[in-house]
Amino acid sequence: MAITWADRITNLTTALGRKPTLAEMLEVSQIHQMTPAEIEAQRQSWVRGMTARCEHGELDFEQCPKCRGWDTST
Repeated sequence: MAITWADRITNLTTALGRKPTLAEMLEVSQIHQMTPAEIEAQRQSWVRGMTARCEHGELDFEQCPKCRGWDTST
C-alpha cells in the first residue's frame, strides 16, 4: 500500500518530534512513490497550468511577450 506525501511528512514530523527541515524532506523524497491519487492530482494541475491564460488574457504565460519581457512597448 502506497503512502501519501502528506502522511509521509506527518510520520517524519512525529519521528523527529519537530517539523522536518527542507534537507530532511528532500532526502525522504528520494524514496517516495506517488500514489495514483497524487499522480492524477499532479496531472490535473499540469493541464490547468498549460491551458490557463496569462494575466494579460492572451496566451499561456510562457508564450506571452508581455509575461516574458519581450514586449518593450509597455
